[in-house]
Amino acid sequence: MASAAWDSNASAEAYLTSGEVDLPRAHARPGLLPGRLERYARHLAIAPPRRLVLPLACIGGAVALVALAGASAAPLAVGALLLLAGGVAIGRSAGSDLRLELERDIEDRSHELWHALAELEVAQAETVRKLSMAVEFRDEDTGAHIERIGRLSALLAEQVGMDERFCSRILHAAPLHDVGKVAIPDAVLLKPGPLSEEERAIVEAHAEEGYRLLSRSSSSILELAASIALSHHERWDGGGYPRGLAREEIPLEGRIVAVTDVFDALTSDRVYRKAYPLEQAIALMREQRGRHFDPYLLDAFFEVIGTRTDSRAQIRANPRALIGGLLEVFSKALEQGDPEPAEGAIAQAIDDGLEAASLHAELIGPAIRRIYALRAAGDIDGESEQRALAIARRVLATLFRLMISGVEQDRERVLVAGVEGERQTLELQMAHDQLAAAGFRAVLVTDLSPERLSATLASQAPAAVLLAGSSEALAPTLTRLIRAIAEERPELPVLVGGAAARRLGPEASGVTTVEPLERCLPAVQSLLCARMPAGAASR
Repeated sequence: MASAAWDSNASAEAYLTSGEVDLPRAHARPGLLPGRLERYARHLAIAPPRRLVLPLACIGGAVALVALAGASAAPLAVGALLLLAGGVAIGRSAGSDLRLELERDIEDRSHELWHALAELEVAQAETVRKLSMAVEFRDEDTGAHIERIGRLSALLAEQVGMDERFCSRILHAAPLHDVGKVAIPDAVLLKPGPLSEEERAIVEAHAEEGYRLLSRSSSSILELAASIALSHHERWDGGGYPRGLAREEIPLEGRIVAVTDVFDALTSDRVYRKAYPLEQAIALMREQRGRHFDPYLLDAFFEVIGTRTDSRAQIRANPRALIGGLLEVFSKALEQGDPEPAEGAIAQAIDDGLEAASLHAELIGPAIRRIYALRAAGDIDGESEQRALAIARRVLATLFRLMISGVEQDRERVLVAGVEGERQTLELQMAHDQLAAAGFRAVLVTDLSPERLSATLASQAPAAVLLAGSSEALAPTLTRLIRAIAEERPELPVLVGGAAARRLGPEASGVTTVEPLERCLPAVQSLLCARMPAGAASR
């Protein structure tokens, strides 16, 4: 059953078609006729035929004039009546026009209001979602868990026939299911062994705590999230917590997230165990059909999983098809300044088995360069560019956490530096993250001038330097840095990238060019291996 918050937030369009406003049938079913044609059909359904109005008035006026000229009473009366009828028809037509304009205005303003409210709800949910991600980072390697819960829950809701708005709301609400964990001490939440009775009671309190945090909100998304937080640990047989609800007593949204949350937990690594293989996870859940899980929802979820498993096999056979679709989604999300589809595209890529490190070169780098090109062409303004880069920076931070999980930075130190005047640092950040994920002790420095070079080399003592400038105007500064390194540390390998590297003179003959920057790892490894002492590479 849908939540009460959902039922109490009927759309303006539903109101307009409910009978409170008398609209013709063609308009009450939007989508039957396209755009202007639909409005024209509605106009004909309400207004009297215009082709009768003016002729009627003209005939009435003519008869009246003839009657006046002949001083005949009967024709004069007939003409007057026809003239009056024409005037009434004109008045009714004008009134109908006003009514049409009013209805159009109501329709337009209602849609504007609905979209504004939807954007506000998503913004409110996004604020709390950040708290939920912070909570997830305490007991998960990444925040990808909450992204998957939202997507899987929306897919399951769609599978069982829920309407589009419910599916959209549960997509945003489901990731907040465990927000109450913010109240659980780390000593309990991160304990690797079994919990005591007291500790288990503390953990189970997160359901009520999440409900307390999210409830009594004006946002229908947060109200739905409150219901999920409270009910997603209830069981179909009544053996769950915190209130021991059973069967349809449990809200539909809680029963949906109960399925998706357990599935994702079983197929993910936890502090106390490794992830179960997909087949074993499905078998374990099937044993709980009609006990822990709503049997109808579980069966529907297995259909969703089967579809996704088939699609993953196709993706493994043709990964370029997946990359192309995700790149389009991610790029469009950056262009529109919308973080949700951008983060969703990255989460889907990881969920579909793509390596996190590969997403720099395959998705994020190309999308960022597309934003730079749009800005240079004047197709987006500076504010839109900064919003897009802020989204990309946030995605990179999440990916970096995933990439370095369990990696020991015990290899050579590499200095990654943007030359003085460099402002586009995201590609440098990706180069740094790639090297760090490979175990290099990467250090990122921005705005490096020739005057600061000597002190930077002395303090960092790098085994290699990667320099970059995104503008051709930075080529002279890049040249000076290369010359200074050659004079001070002639044995130090130097790599260069960006547009400035394409305008270097003969003095750059001894450096290695990297394009794009996020593909720097093979070049760095090759240079450093070539300079290793004999036998060191085999250690």
